[in-house]
Amino acid sequence: MLILVAILLALIPTVFILWPFIARLRRSEFEYDEGAPQADLMRRWDAAVANLAGAELDHALGNLSDDDHADLRRRLMTEAAAIMQEMELTQDEEERMLADLSDEVAATRARVQGDG
Repeated sequence: MLILVAILLALIPTVFILWPFIARLRRSEFEYDEGAPQADLMRRWDAAVANLAGAELDHALGNLSDDDHADLRRRLMTEAAAIMQEMELTQDEEERMLADLSDEVAATRARVQGDG
């Protein structure tokens, strides 16, 4: 009985000391990593969507000529396509992201034209 109590008294502090290391092994380190490549790609995608919406807004307000708008839109769409290619998405995910992009640009255009 005395040996069992001694073992328990030795194991309890050992478990408390080792617990942070054991818990750390179980969770994914990339789950919370803002510097992960996927997080960087998502930031770049969000920036591309915002830039496209901004270009649409500038064109609708008359701050951007038709030729400049077409050139800027082509460059931004090329950048968005490159980002999507780096993301290595499935066909369904690509279609969903393109639909979201199209909806964002259309919503910006509708807001401006509705306000004007």
